[in-house]
Amino acid sequence: MNRPAAPDLFDRLEALFATRRAQVLWFTLFALLTRATVFGQTNYFNDEYFYWQIGLRAHDGLLPYVDLWDRKGPGLFLIYWLIGFLSTSVLAYQLVACAFAGATAYVASRIAQHFTTRLGAVLGGTLYLVMTAFLGGAGGQSPVFYNLFIALAALAIVQSLPELRQGQMPRRLYWAMLSAGFALTFKQVAIFEAAFLGLFALWQLARGGMAPASLARTAALMALAGAAPFAAFGLAYALAGHFAEFWQAMITANLRKTYNPGGDHWTRIGALATLSAALWIPALLGLLTGRSEGKQGRGFLIAWLLASLAGLLAIPNFYEHYLLPLCLPFSVAAACAFGWRRLGNALGIFTLALMLLAGGSFDFARAAAAREAMASLTRDILARDPQPAPLVYEGPVDLYRQLGAYPPSPLYFPLHLYFPPEDNVSQFDTAETVRHILATRPSVVITFHDYPASEENQRTAHQVHAYTAAHCRLWFTRKVLEAHAEHDLDVWGDCRAQRSGGDITGR
Repeated sequence: MNRPAAPDLFDRLEALFATRRAQVLWFTLFALLTRATVFGQTNYFNDEYFYWQIGLRAHDGLLPYVDLWDRKGPGLFLIYWLIGFLSTSVLAYQLVACAFAGATAYVASRIAQHFTTRLGAVLGGTLYLVMTAFLGGAGGQSPVFYNLFIALAALAIVQSLPELRQGQMPRRLYWAMLSAGFALTFKQVAIFEAAFLGLFALWQLARGGMAPASLARTAALMALAGAAPFAAFGLAYALAGHFAEFWQAMITANLRKTYNPGGDHWTRIGALATLSAALWIPALLGLLTGRSEGKQGRGFLIAWLLASLAGLLAIPNFYEHYLLPLCLPFSVAAACAFGWRRLGNALGIFTLALMLLAGGSFDFARAAAAREAMASLTRDILARDPQPAPLVYEGPVDLYRQLGAYPPSPLYFPLHLYFPPEDNVSQFDTAETVRHILATRPSVVITFHDYPASEENQRTAHQVHAYTAAHCRLWFTRKVLEAHAEHDLDVWGDCRAQRSGGDITGR
């Protein structure tokens, strides 16, 4: 009598994730695992510490775009403001961002299960967590938050396909458009994915035989639902008398800015293609040979990938963290390849293991060095000046929070002051802003060490360097570590004690 074959590793893994509770637990634990090194860091990615400061300072009544300027959407600052009720520690937003990442991975796997096997879907969701961490999304970058709202909208669309194909409009799709519209309030480029999801649903309704008049009415209601979140923020600013500032930050500033001033588009694109190979190679394999629920399922995934790529190309800076929105649809498509029995499962596990080893998720030594570098920098500044009036012209913006002092200006994110493409992008004159800050006589100034003049805004750099040369002493030079970079910083101090006659702005 022949015994039935014992289940192999892949069968056991398939059985392990048989329940949604098991899947939620897996994604929660894996999100924590891939982000543990970031917890407590204060210089992982400079952008997100600025968002955190805006969220915290909003509790003091300061309004984004008016009192604190940036071009990111109001939904992002709302999230950070809400997190500020929990704690003022960076750990608060890092843990919430981790929860968002785990939830997004779970929803991505739920989407993928409509196109592939359960194990393939779980491997695809896990790839999302691995690749977002690998590309600088282990903290609180904006896509880490808004990808969840795009994923929820996409899940609703996929779940509604049977009804849509019969020309029926389920109510959940209006909530899907609202969710996609809320994603748009985090970063405007989400409009490409949001528009794709709405248009795909309408196309399915038209193919399902919905009458033209009903289709037009449905399209209008879906558009209203998608526009509602952004319109609500705009109305709130209008009622507060600050719609002009809101419009300038959301629209005008993005049109004014110069993108990729170095002109090295193809070099950057090639580097990004190499960095993201673990995403797009299995995604293409999944589209070419995966089940994908027939041609319509494959068409949905292809169109979604193209919509996410359109968002990348709309802001052609081509930094690694600009790939974070692509991680969601590409991971879902990759799940179709990972769902092949045996070979695909092995490919998924190999890809995950490879990227975990290649990334910094387990580089606890570097994480400890990064934390100590910032702690030492703050400690040594306070030892020399217990109540500093700092200007972080170049360097980690979280120094302001740690030193307990901010420059008297809506422009204090370092990139807005020193980076040439940011010159006069806001409603504030950048050179005049720096002149005003220097007129308050900051006692400590932070600059990059030996930074190329071609990469500095000369309208502001001239003033800052003249100020430090005439009124400050170079205390020390220190190295600080970020996710994908490291910088040598010059710390200038005793500026008030060193002041002399003449124009302090160096004019």
